Amino acid sequence: MVIVEVKSTPNAGFKKKFLNEFNKVAITVRKEVGCLEYEIYQKDFESLDIFIFERWESKEALDAHLKTNHMLAFFAKTEDWFDLEKELTVYEVQ
Repeated sequence: MVIVEVKSTPNAGFKKKFLNEFNKVAITVRKEVGCLEYEIYQKDFESLDIFIFERWESKEALDAHLKTNHMLAFFAKTEDWFDLEKELTVYEVQ
């Protein structure tokens, strides 16, 4: 199993837009082969900080997910909404 955590902070004015886009693409992602969990959390309603938590059956499933058309479109649409780098951590669980 592979666990992915992403911590990020969208620019002011883009948090709600990002949450909306995430929730739209999440419907498709959760149906992907190998997806066990795909969720987003907010620190609180006032803060811009968000946390994405994913669980995948395998590294291959995660790699396939990252190459799908819907994810490539999602990344392209939302990448300019962030100035700071996202903190991405991937754990492989035996």
